[in-house]
Amino acid sequence: MTDEHHYGYEERGHTPRWMIFLLDLVISISSMVLAYQLRFNFSIPAEWSSRFSLVFPLVIIVRGGSFLFYRTFAGLIRYTGTGESGRLLYVASTGTGVLTGINLLAYVVTGGILLFPMSVLLIDLVVLLFLLTTTRMFMRNTYYELFNKRDDRKGVIIYGTGQGGLVLKHTLEREMGRNFRVVGFMDETERIAGKKIEGVTVHDVGDLRAFLESTPVHSFIFSKDPPSPEKKVDIVDVCLDFDMKVLSVPHISSWISSRLAFNQIKSVHIDDLLERTPVPVNDSRISSLLSGKVIMVTGAAGSIGSEIVRQVKDYGPGGLILVDQAESALYDLELKIREEFDQEKCRIVAANVADETRMASIFADHKPQIIFHAAAYKHIPMMENNPAEALRTNICATKLLAQLASDHGCDKFVFISTDKAVNPANVAGASKRIAELCLLDIQNRSKTRFSIVRFGNVLGSNGSVIPRFRKQIETGGPVTITHPEVTRYFMTSTIAAQLILEAGAMSEKGEIFVFEMGHSIRIYDLARKMIKLTGLVPGQDIEIKFTGLRTGEKINEEIMYTHEYTAPTDNPKISLVLDRKRSGAGISGKIEALTQLLSENDNDKILAAFRDMLPGFQHAAAVKGEE
Repeated sequence: MTDEHHYGYEERGHTPRWMIFLLDLVISISSMVLAYQLRFNFSIPAEWSSRFSLVFPLVIIVRGGSFLFYRTFAGLIRYTGTGESGRLLYVASTGTGVLTGINLLAYVVTGGILLFPMSVLLIDLVVLLFLLTTTRMFMRNTYYELFNKRDDRKGVIIYGTGQGGLVLKHTLEREMGRNFRVVGFMDETERIAGKKIEGVTVHDVGDLRAFLESTPVHSFIFSKDPPSPEKKVDIVDVCLDFDMKVLSVPHISSWISSRLAFNQIKSVHIDDLLERTPVPVNDSRISSLLSGKVIMVTGAAGSIGSEIVRQVKDYGPGGLILVDQAESALYDLELKIREEFDQEKCRIVAANVADETRMASIFADHKPQIIFHAAAYKHIPMMENNPAEALRTNICATKLLAQLASDHGCDKFVFISTDKAVNPANVAGASKRIAELCLLDIQNRSKTRFSIVRFGNVLGSNGSVIPRFRKQIETGGPVTITHPEVTRYFMTSTIAAQLILEAGAMSEKGEIFVFEMGHSIRIYDLARKMIKLTGLVPGQDIEIKFTGLRTGEKINEEIMYTHEYTAPTDNPKISLVLDRKRSGAGISGKIEALTQLLSENDNDKILAAFRDMLPGFQHAAAVKGEE
């Protein structure tokens, strides 16, 4: 339900504007007559009735002018709603103000003769406003109940009973009344369950499944956010069980001229359902880490790096050094960041983090104090075929940056790792694990405080499963999944960056932090849900095809080794990893020897060296092309 064509929308005829204008004039005359009758208890004195030949033409002219000025004739049925009452108040008040002015002018000119009793004008204002409003509401309700009451209209449920819910109901009625009807409101306010709003019953959202079992419903629309992301997932799951469309209304700040447009009602996306309830971070602690400091972010144009940059700038850093080698993405970041941050304090640096000469120059010139190292190669199939690049960027560059940070007396170095570094089954994961061990080794002889953060997949990141599924669905499928039981952890970039900053602020020396990722999600279920959210049927409209696990891919990812365990921190979303057999000593020397293999470009030797450095690393030979 993202456009009129999709819903079978047809433009309807409107009540002729001249009829509306004449009706308003008739109501104005009737209101004035009734005002006189009420004022004089249905016995109007002759001295006042004798002036009617002047009074009523004047009422017609003034009221007609106000109706023309405010264009009350623009639509009686289509535009009637709660906002219309406010406009009618302006119309009635303007006309009454003009009539009062004319009345006072007549009093002055004639030496004390009024055209109207002042009390009549006040009564007329109240009566007119009442008649204009009730007439419109009556006509609107009559239109929908008598001329548009059809059993074949599709049912719609609205979540939310506040102003947003009412505005949504009116929008649907004026835009889609011929095809859809609101069959119920849903909310979590128990005290209003069972009551009616404009003739529509309010139900407790906990009764949604039972309601759907007895009532045919086509669409469920969120007019407000549920109390938690988890609750939204529960609601959507129930709706999808009944093959319903699930939609949402944007925040009121994005409405056009404070009115909700029909085409602003959009489908709920899978990204909305994978968000987690945010946990407040310790802003004062993060501020003490970042405020006034020179911050370097590598991989600054990537999914995580750019989000770190966006959040860091809000803490008033003394300078930003943004490093990446992806030219186009870095340019886009530069355009955005320069609009929001002091240009004099921001340095956009196009550089390969594995280039020793270039990076040494950057450290010497800009003197970073805090480093967030997010630059890395992460895609499993790509690194399976290019282990030398994983060695160069994920391992050697990390060692280089860590050593430069130590040599230049940087305060903190935060390394962005991955769950794939735990019991790695692929080159990408193994390279990140070796980088972890390298930092732990350097920490033993450095005053710089190093820390490592591990987490799973980032929603919507380049090359991740959700954008790929979305493109496959848009092109008609099939949606490809490696294995029916594959599960993955997901986290939004916003929450991940918040926790990275928090972990960096609480780090002291050589810690590994893991983030609370919630439950792992079966990718097959994710694909089915994405298909159903588009209104299509999995296996019927869109095929789901299993392609087999790729080399180095695991069915289930892990966050910790068996010899590791966690201890809580003061942030419930962050845990400290403790290692029963802390390792890493001497690995920097092995990396130095490993670096020599780069010139040989011998993948077999590199993989053999990985296995030597990571006992238990089981890895199949690199494939000759992505499966």
